[in-house]
Amino acid sequence: MRRKIGKLGKFCLYNDGYVECEEKIEKSAYTPAYGSFDFVYGPSAGGLMESVRLDIITFGEYIRDVIVNPYYKSRTIKIKGKEINDALLYIERINAPFTASHTIAFLMAIEKALGIEVPYELLLDRIAEIELERIRNNLLVIERLTEAAGFQVPMSSLLWLVEKVNRIIGKYFGHRYFFGVNYYGGINVEEGKIKDLEIIEKEFNELFNSLIESRIFIDRLQGNGIIKNEDSIGPAARAANLEYDARNEEIGLPYKDLGFKISTYDSADAFGRFIVRGKEIFESLNMLSRINLKKIEYTNRLAEGKAVGRVESPSGDLAYYVEVNNKGKISEIYLLSPSSINIRLFSKSMVKNIFTDLPFNWESFGIWISEIGVKFE
Repeated sequence: MRRKIGKLGKFCLYNDGYVECEEKIEKSAYTPAYGSFDFVYGPSAGGLMESVRLDIITFGEYIRDVIVNPYYKSRTIKIKGKEINDALLYIERINAPFTASHTIAFLMAIEKALGIEVPYELLLDRIAEIELERIRNNLLVIERLTEAAGFQVPMSSLLWLVEKVNRIIGKYFGHRYFFGVNYYGGINVEEGKIKDLEIIEKEFNELFNSLIESRIFIDRLQGNGIIKNEDSIGPAARAANLEYDARNEEIGLPYKDLGFKISTYDSADAFGRFIVRGKEIFESLNMLSRINLKKIEYTNRLAEGKAVGRVESPSGDLAYYVEVNNKGKISEIYLLSPSSINIRLFSKSMVKNIFTDLPFNWESFGIWISEIGVKFE
């Protein structure tokens, strides 16, 4: 089945390719009702990690509509005309928690455009990066859910696990956020099997099971933010039992060689997204145990071309369209971020919920505002 993923510059990206298409702006179905009012939350308020404004149309508890304005963190980044490795310095700083996903999608577009065959061992290194990034992000999302519930003990334990993952990343890749790791022509990595993964698995398993058994916790998630939409991506889609996952579709990275299995659930709510993220942590750990990191380089070359690179980031599809000229410089670039899609899903899922559901539902999508308001020059 052909599936539309989202807008990538002047193109519409599908699971099997891209075509030029017109922009269709969705209009809110909200109509004013007697007694409703606009409650403004943000752009700088307690509970928000980044600057974002939420216009919550409510009667005081029941929510009729939510309009999200993410453009308080807009940035114009000058990349066109830069050489590939110079451009990477900017790409890896668009959203630090997703640096591996951004840089690998960008490089995959470059390598496809220039017809470069990337060594198999380097592709496995890249999978290791993305899966470590997924584990860290999913731990953080679950921690944010426990923070919204006021669960101090699991919150602190999950933050400690995030720190352990950061230390593993720092040890093997030289930087806790993968800065300077990927470059056009190779990778900076410490060779060998990644150690201490079993500690992460054991401690997370205990935390995950204790949270599932907490009626107080799961009551805040079940039935909260139900969204089953064919336009969904990432954990939001898989929580609705839709088996959408670039790891299973994108042939650029050899996930199937590692026995990758899609994690799904069928409730389509914040609880389902919590379950999917938990299951994906175990699946990522399983794949990482099969990877032996190696420092690999390949011969790059000057040529012109254009292509799309796509990966499954921790929050869903992330893609770059890149054009390179015959001097090895970037002449055009577009970004499709998962957060730009998840914001629309979040807004739809909040209608008919109550006000106190909002922080749990918001966190369950794993949205990063920093990767939305980005323009390239």
